[in-house]
Amino acid sequence: MLVPVQWLREYTHFELGIQALADRLTMAGLEVEEIIEQDGEAIFSTYVTPNRPDLLSMVGVAREVSALLGIPLNRPEPSFREGEADTSSLAKVETRSPANCPRYSARIITGVQITHSPEWLQEKLIAADVRPINSVVDATNYVLLELGQPLHAFDYDLLADHHIIVRQAEAGERIVTIDGEERTLDPDVLVIADAAHAVAIAGIMGGRDTEVNPSTRNVLLESAHFNRLSIRRSARKLAMATESSYRFERGVDPELTVYALDRVAALIQESSGGTIARGAIDVYPETIRSVALTIRPERASMLLGTRVSGDEVADYLERLGMTVRRNGGIKVTVPTFRPDIQREVDLIEEVGRLHGYERIPETLPAGETLPGRDSDEGLFESQVSSLLVAAGIEEVVTNTLVPPIEGEDQAAIRNPLSDDLSRLRNRLIPNLLGVVSYNIGRGARDVGVFESGRVFEPCDDKTITERISLAGALTGNMWAKAWNVDKRSLQVDFFLCKGIVENLLDRFGIEDVLFSAAEIPGFHPTRAVTITAGGSELGVIGEISAKRAARYDLATRTYAFELNLDELMSKARGVRQYRPFSRYPALSRDLAVVVAEDMPYRSVHELIVKGAGELLESVSLFDLYRGPPLSAGQKSLAFTIVLRSLQRTLRDEEIDERLKRVKALLAKELAASFRET
Repeated sequence: MLVPVQWLREYTHFELGIQALADRLTMAGLEVEEIIEQDGEAIFSTYVTPNRPDLLSMVGVAREVSALLGIPLNRPEPSFREGEADTSSLAKVETRSPANCPRYSARIITGVQITHSPEWLQEKLIAADVRPINSVVDATNYVLLELGQPLHAFDYDLLADHHIIVRQAEAGERIVTIDGEERTLDPDVLVIADAAHAVAIAGIMGGRDTEVNPSTRNVLLESAHFNRLSIRRSARKLAMATESSYRFERGVDPELTVYALDRVAALIQESSGGTIARGAIDVYPETIRSVALTIRPERASMLLGTRVSGDEVADYLERLGMTVRRNGGIKVTVPTFRPDIQREVDLIEEVGRLHGYERIPETLPAGETLPGRDSDEGLFESQVSSLLVAAGIEEVVTNTLVPPIEGEDQAAIRNPLSDDLSRLRNRLIPNLLGVVSYNIGRGARDVGVFESGRVFEPCDDKTITERISLAGALTGNMWAKAWNVDKRSLQVDFFLCKGIVENLLDRFGIEDVLFSAAEIPGFHPTRAVTITAGGSELGVIGEISAKRAARYDLATRTYAFELNLDELMSKARGVRQYRPFSRYPALSRDLAVVVAEDMPYRSVHELIVKGAGELLESVSLFDLYRGPPLSAGQKSLAFTIVLRSLQRTLRDEEIDERLKRVKALLAKELAASFRET
């Protein structure tokens, strides 16, 4: 919410500097994210947590400043002239859904002249990022910002029978809202209707048929209290988000309705003239009661870790607008504008905020403490993170809640805050692609990130399997800062991604690892593999498909891997085995093997290992060649084969014999031929 500081001063006269006030509010829980300078005026951009709807208004913020600084709060007092006609004789209000509309209040003004708002009012709206429209609508928006109570103005003469009916919409009922969009409603949506049809979507937006226009002369003003879950459900269903719905979803003070009507009526009469009918229609069948609590100073002192007296407790709570009685204890009546306060501990938190968390001394816990240790899972994750950071990629943390992804089997949560946070992630790769996209969009071209965290997979029996996953995503050039290499040839590719995973598996002593080509959703159809070890699937590696890359605006090739960290941990060797170095020299031979183009590298490698036997120390590929004099459909794989014995020096004859065995196997099993190297 934007809070123009000069406007704030109208309700409480503070002398604290702008930055000092911003710091004080932030420390007390109303975070000032930014101080904006506009035409020489300071404006606070605040972040209001969902449990503090009282801070979504100028008076609410002023009340907070008043309480923090111990200075008076100047609440605006409406002043206007009423005519002789009684409001109840001019209109009728009926609530058919009292559970979703506990209170509905209305006033009528006749003989108004729609004009421009006063300059001072327009300036305040613009400072709060609200566009001025006309004198009546601007007055309702002004009071919305000032008091936090959404209001709506109807053209009184366009309401059928001058009859307001608050009800649930009928199935298939339609309404054209003031933004020009036609909406189809259902019985879950609460509407404001006249005797003929719906004229507004309750708490969200008015209808075009009855909106105030330049020819309007008589106005019916609405000020209501709606069930916040009903408004939230309607807003989500209709994909509508307005300043009104934002406040109603979080909770508006039910005691504001008539007061806000009086305030807006006074402003309209001041700018547009007109006669205000006597009294207000106020349909309030069941009063919403204030919460009554007891607070114990000794309990507050214990929980806060500092001594607070009964007088201090009472003073702090009275500053916040609560009624406090000292009668053998401290009895507190919580005002209806603080729906977040339901228990004694909530009152203690308020005492702590006003006392100042920075004033609470730091004390170490008494008694003996044992040295802490991380869990086995935590230690393993830490080792994995260290290895990946050493490989040149950076660790990130993303949200467990994600938007729905087409084609993905995701677990839905019951009451999501928004559609973008309505599912539990079942994989980490989509989140990491979002991180890569975010960085590329801000000028980064070479990005390598990884994350370890929990993922959630729905099962057929409607349960959810939870496990720890590890994923990485890379794009660009891992050698971008090097001056002495050909950067064009060192772009991130499948083999770099695979090498990072292989190094990780090798460092944990995981053997018999098999990389098998596979078609995996979200990956390129021919550039992806599954990873298995000992018959268990460990994860996947591959190039992100063009379709998925386009979804994340990834213009360059991007590669990713994801591993089951639980499975990885179960197969990792807890203690690495020591193997002595041989005192005897190694002998190496190069071998160029010509095989069919579609022959997997793994098949050739396995036969070399088998043929070389126990003397083999290492085998490494150093060249891949296609072209003359090879025939079409052939390729040449060149290997360096190193052999060594732990007991003696090998003779050339032995090496040649092993190499002959390798060639025989390759020729027999793969129909391979050989080239000179």
